[in-house]
Amino acid sequence: MIKVIVSGISGKMGKEIVRLSEEFEDISIIAGFDIEKGERAQTVEIDVEKLPKGFDVIVDFSSPQGAIDILQFSVENKKPFVTGTTDFSEDEESAIVKASREIPVLKASNMSVGINTLIRILEGLPDMFYKKFDIEVVETHHRMKKDSPSGTAKTLAKIISNRSGKTSFIYGREGSNLQRKHDDIGMHSLRGGTVVGTHTIFFHGDNESIEITHRAHSRRIFALGALSAARWIVQQKPGLYSMQDLLL
Repeated sequence: MIKVIVSGISGKMGKEIVRLSEEFEDISIIAGFDIEKGERAQTVEIDVEKLPKGFDVIVDFSSPQGAIDILQFSVENKKPFVTGTTDFSEDEESAIVKASREIPVLKASNMSVGINTLIRILEGLPDMFYKKFDIEVVETHHRMKKDSPSGTAKTLAKIISNRSGKTSFIYGREGSNLQRKHDDIGMHSLRGGTVVGTHTIFFHGDNESIEITHRAHSRRIFALGALSAARWIVQQKPGLYSMQDLLL
């Protein structure tokens, strides 16, 4: 049995992970960590030091600072760490890399199979494709999402930048004299309703266009990815991993 601590257990993703874990015969949620107890007061700790030491892996969907705090607990106990938290600062990213020298760490802005398949598609497109097309990334999320652009959009844009050599990220457009430059990658964020997450990449060329879209219909796909990652990471050596490593 894989014993899991969920960080951010009172949030939307934390609750979804707990619900889905009941369908996994080899996974048990033994405790949760959050800044507030929320609905699961009997199983949630707000003090890291009070968490049980007999765990196998931590799954984190919290905040950048919360993730770094609970990451240190993983390091102290020499146990693997999975995080789907996004919007880390450079210093926080460095802390994650440092921790991965001591424990296995899987970090992913999106844990769905669909998005990670899209990543493979982007990585596999021919160089000529990136040179011939203007590229725009558009993401849509629910009205309560705090960060913009989404972590997934940033991941997709980084891959596009690496493959195309385009390095100028344009976040929305307003004003005059905004003719597109060859080096531009457009980034656009829409917020509204209860949209779980939609990401579209537009490739606009001369006399033709291609659109690739991924729509998340439920947070269940992210929870499934997180629990699959937890199951996988407990068998790995120290290092920094992504969902691409799991799907190989």
